[in-house]
Amino acid sequence: MASNFKDISLKPSEKVTIKLPKKFGASDARGSVVELQANNVLGQKSFFLELYDKKRSAEYITKATAKNYLQYVDRGLYNGSIFHRSVPGFVLQGGGFSAPLVSSSEGGVPEEISDFGSVNNQPGNSNIRGTVAMAKLGGLPDSATNQWFVNLNNNISLDTQNQGFTVFGKVLGNGMDVVDDLASAEPLNFGGVFSQLPLWNLPDENVGIQPEDYLTIDLARKLSAKDQPFTLFVNSSDDDLLSASVTKKQQIKLKASKDASGKATVSVRSVSLVDGSANEQSFDVLIGGNSSGGGESKNDKIDILVDGGSFDEPFYKFFDSSGNELDNFKINVKKTYRFARLDNASTHPFYLGDSGFNQSSSKYIKIKGDGNFENGITGSEAITFNVKKKYRSEFKQNGRLDYFCTSHSSMYGSFLIKGAESVDSLDPQLQEAIVPVD
Repeated sequence: MASNFKDISLKPSEKVTIKLPKKFGASDARGSVVELQANNVLGQKSFFLELYDKKRSAEYITKATAKNYLQYVDRGLYNGSIFHRSVPGFVLQGGGFSAPLVSSSEGGVPEEISDFGSVNNQPGNSNIRGTVAMAKLGGLPDSATNQWFVNLNNNISLDTQNQGFTVFGKVLGNGMDVVDDLASAEPLNFGGVFSQLPLWNLPDENVGIQPEDYLTIDLARKLSAKDQPFTLFVNSSDDDLLSASVTKKQQIKLKASKDASGKATVSVRSVSLVDGSANEQSFDVLIGGNSSGGGESKNDKIDILVDGGSFDEPFYKFFDSSGNELDNFKINVKKTYRFARLDNASTHPFYLGDSGFNQSSSKYIKIKGDGNFENGITGSEAITFNVKKKYRSEFKQNGRLDYFCTSHSSMYGSFLIKGAESVDSLDPQLQEAIVPVD
């Protein structure tokens, strides 16, 4: 389940780039997702599998078999492997052999892929079209190693044959279109286990089978939710007030119009290229102080932009939302601040706190958003800060708020607190206690 977008406020002419919430754009798959890139000459190259290794991914969870399959994926053993058996209307089988580097006329033949031993049979899920199952030896139900097949039809007989074939995953989305393309290649009797060898081109007796004639898996890889491909669409309810677009990094770029005032709703929609599932959310953007949202609220955040930083004191420069540098910037304990990076600066990760360098902050303050005290914000990331109401008086008198680069402990400074004594410099003993040497 993807996280939700949050409503934001912008000033006229202000620009902002927003990262997508966690898992937004990911497929609906519950189990591990594997991408297989094939040399399909007829169309789309990639298709995706969902493995039955997690709760609610299937009626019967086949964790051991999925783990076995992922061993070969993670170690790259399926890269360059071939589909060595194709039976029309039945199965397309691979995983056991790699493609040769030279033609058969030069002695090139598929080579066996090393296996990690057999895995115990885990029948229970039905061998219907689009499911993926382990191949094994006749009469030996626990003999599956590295070979697997896609069911091209509802092969229900396989549910009981040889004590049942382990179905451990399925092809997602429109992936069976790719599988059907592969299965349409004409098979050749090349002898032995290659009696039903599918090829893109049948060999000429003078040149033999060429390496590119084999049906190959060029790349097999496991995909985390954030790595799953998707298409992103974004729309502003009022283009005259706010423009919205998608960046090359699939983030949302917003720009408020000059002298704009009002509220626009941004609608965001993603379509997964893994399984075709869609995710739709929206959020409001309040622009200007006299917008239809009801004017400025006492809870409005004060935007502070932080530059790229340097090794020279004061280490960072701070700017307001209009880009004006802030001299003698002071923290008001009654206000909430939003810190973001100026021009999406990616250098010197920035963070703040009241307990010292790379330390968790005290109970007096609240920090929310991206990053943490070990990995500060960069790019389009942002954090919000405020002093908790019941501690404001105490914090104003005795507290301190420091900022630092999470990568360089020498880049450590302190904010001035409005109404408190200056903390421009640190006591030497305190400096040693809270700021370790780089």
